Amino acid sequence: MRRLRIFPARALALSIAMLVVLQASTLFAVQPSRRINAIDDAQRAPMSGNVSPRVRGASDLGELPGSQQLEQLTLRFSMSAAQEAALTQLLQDQQNPNSSRYHQWLTPEEYGAQFGMAQADLDQATAWLASKGLTVTEVARSKNFITFSGPVSAVEKAFQTSIHSVQSGSETNFANISEPVLPATLQSVVTGITGLNNFKLKPHVSPRFTSDKSGSHFLAPGDLYTIYDMKSLVSGGTTGSGVTIAVMGQTEISLSQVATFRSVSGLSTNAPTLKLYGTTPGTVNTDLAEAMLDVEWSGAAAPSASILYVYSKDVVDTSLTQAINNNLAPIITISYGLCESGWGQSNLTTYNALFRQANAQGQTIVGPTGDSGATDCDYSSGSTTVTSAQNGLAVDFPASSPYVTALGGTMFNEGSATGATTYWSGSNGSNQGSALSYIPEAAWNETTSGSALAGSGGGKSDYFAKPAWQTGTGVPADYVRDVPDIAFNAASGHDGYLICMTTYCTNGYRASDDTLAVVGGTSVSTPIFAGVLALVEQKTGSRIGNANPTIYALANSTYYSSAFHDVTVGDNKQPCTSGTTDCPSGTTSIGYSATTGYDLATGWGSLDVANFVNDWSAVTPLSSGGSAISTTTVTASPTNVTAGNSVSVVVAVASGTSGVTTTPTGTVQLLVDGTATGSTLTLSSGTATGTVSTTSLSSGNHTITASYSGDTTYGSSLGSATIDVVAASTADFTLSPSTATATVSSGGTASPITFTVASVNGFVGSISFSASSSTSLAAQYTFSVSPVTLASGGTATTALTLYAYQSSAKVGSGMTQLATQQAALRRGEKAAAGGAVVLAGLLCMLLPRRRRLPILLLIGFSTVLMTGLSGCGSSSSGSSSSVTKTSTGTYTITVTATSSSTSSTATSHTSTVTFVVN
Repeated sequence: MRRLRIFPARALALSIAMLVVLQASTLFAVQPSRRINAIDDAQRAPMSGNVSPRVRGASDLGELPGSQQLEQLTLRFSMSAAQEAALTQLLQDQQNPNSSRYHQWLTPEEYGAQFGMAQADLDQATAWLASKGLTVTEVARSKNFITFSGPVSAVEKAFQTSIHSVQSGSETNFANISEPVLPATLQSVVTGITGLNNFKLKPHVSPRFTSDKSGSHFLAPGDLYTIYDMKSLVSGGTTGSGVTIAVMGQTEISLSQVATFRSVSGLSTNAPTLKLYGTTPGTVNTDLAEAMLDVEWSGAAAPSASILYVYSKDVVDTSLTQAINNNLAPIITISYGLCESGWGQSNLTTYNALFRQANAQGQTIVGPTGDSGATDCDYSSGSTTVTSAQNGLAVDFPASSPYVTALGGTMFNEGSATGATTYWSGSNGSNQGSALSYIPEAAWNETTSGSALAGSGGGKSDYFAKPAWQTGTGVPADYVRDVPDIAFNAASGHDGYLICMTTYCTNGYRASDDTLAVVGGTSVSTPIFAGVLALVEQKTGSRIGNANPTIYALANSTYYSSAFHDVTVGDNKQPCTSGTTDCPSGTTSIGYSATTGYDLATGWGSLDVANFVNDWSAVTPLSSGGSAISTTTVTASPTNVTAGNSVSVVVAVASGTSGVTTTPTGTVQLLVDGTATGSTLTLSSGTATGTVSTTSLSSGNHTITASYSGDTTYGSSLGSATIDVVAASTADFTLSPSTATATVSSGGTASPITFTVASVNGFVGSISFSASSSTSLAAQYTFSVSPVTLASGGTATTALTLYAYQSSAKVGSGMTQLATQQAALRRGEKAAAGGAVVLAGLLCMLLPRRRRLPILLLIGFSTVLMTGLSGCGSSSSGSSSSVTKTSTGTYTITVTATSSSTSSTATSHTSTVTFVVN
């Protein structure tokens, strides 16, 4: 082998050059290191947050047949702390004109080389899946997920979970009803497993199929150009030429109807391109209007842009994932979503990471804020019409991600009776438009008494801290991500958008029966803004990546008044059921009003598109904050307190990035139940101490959140703690455990924990007990007495026993309750499993096949249910009297004491137990 000879001078120069390269690679590219040792199938650990919250309340139709084939299942991998920090820095640099990495977008392969898994780790994970009888169908170009398929029986066995058919209303789906369990070394690098259920997202479109004979106005592309000042751009050649918009879908569409829409609207012939992933979903009627409007109106806003319709059986798991994994287009529009709590923490983390990848590749994602006003978790679906919110204030994801631009809705507000003639012509002009000028706007809210909720989504995220760029006049000091960012007309009644689909547009926009297909919703705002971004990209000649830092820079500049229409009228408040979440007794509606500047109904308002596009490059994107990850923890003392007393709060902020040891600086803001309290606290040596008054707090649980601002090194973060408040003067009770920790070997029984309840202020009544876990686990519990009876001024006790095993795991998806009378039969696994088979058989004859499925905890019959309850429904595998040991780990068990006394204003109090299984 020939050796390279290097002379001293050249050697020195080469050494210096190599050192520079080495330093550059350390700064700009973190190469993936091995993170998976040998996969030991015997050492298992449960995942957390991988049971869909939508399983809650669904009817269980029994286990899926073992032979049923599941497709598009995906292992999603996390990043190391070093990769997280490096990606955060990259995303900042890509938006900083002074950085050498400004707009230096990555390919999926380049992303994978820096932020994906090591190839050897992917090989190990792939081999493990294959060993379980599963077929690997794809390894991501970005090296951060593996897609596979297989029969239900193999999936259940590989992940030690149970997959059932469930029904919600008229909709039938399948879903895993217990947390998947992975080999521990694999579990430590997996953020989630998608595809274990086939729940679909809700399209945020409000169809309205009516005739225009009444004289109502409906929007054609020409109206969009006039109202939002796009005519000069379109006529001047800024039409999105050379830019591709990827539209996400989960149904087949008709290209001929898209062609008809463009022809009727006076648009050039520009046929969309179709891209199918997986098996075709066919034509799904409930998704068709959404898909057609997305394709037609993104193409109307940017008439020369290339429209790529990406579709599959699942708009998020497949369509969106593949659009990012294959870097299909610089702009991605998705008009689907769900309230944050409906996703589950695992999915929120998984897809938020995917959106960061998209931004690093220069892809901009736009999404709707929803059509149920400020109450996004309450929405009409199928035959169910929701007319009053019961689930409280909530926002929609993906829109709530800091890496997605969130689109809200407005509606036209012509004012006086002469407004129609002031703003609308009696005939149609170019591109079928009849609008004469910009029309004043209000926040979209078409909810009327007894009607389905219909208004602009908006509010405060429960999951994401406020990004550094989200600042300006009107932006709430709430320390969390707020939505929307901007808005466009979204009304369906006043005034909706025309589309072509199915039998419509046989005579102009009309169907043969003279009706029109008219739609509204934030689903229309979203593709329109995608088209606007295509105009920006054509004008600037560059991809954008995350659009939000520039949008907020424009809103904070002298260009605001010319580029935005500040909407200051209206609200997105919705009727609520008195006494439900966020709707105290006597309250009739909840939500937010439009105000000067930014607001939680319309964001910064709508756009003067010509000025917005022309001014885009005149501002510098706002900073995204520090690059290193911070972690915030909150300790409250005491956690059980009588109203009127103060709670001491200690906040500790530390580095969450390997190798970064600098002590975080900056400030912390305390919030109680989402509302800021007191002045900001300044960190000293990474900690801050404050107090929270409980004088105005009601009896029961309250959340204290600490929001860390971030500094030049660290990004912002959130931490929280829960306190339990007891009423100061009205009848109430306290709940106190004898110890806060129970430790036991897997398969064993923990020592009982005594809980004492005490009457306060003359409380008299009975109190029942229950227990639940934040994660599903194969464990059981019993209370020695439930309910207990309290006399005025008296006390009572019950003993909680935790069992680190569960019988007949095929039936239970979580921790189950043992019968009180059977608590004495603690004879280990065999006794627990053996004595109940006869009783289980009797129950199978008595219980209906369809049963309600709580997501976190299956509560048994309080006086008759034994541990050996075996399967009443079908079971594809496993013994009916099997015992599953609890996986080793540390779990949080929440004990709830609920009052049935009419003399108490408190419904319940809670206490937590740390359950350590070794």
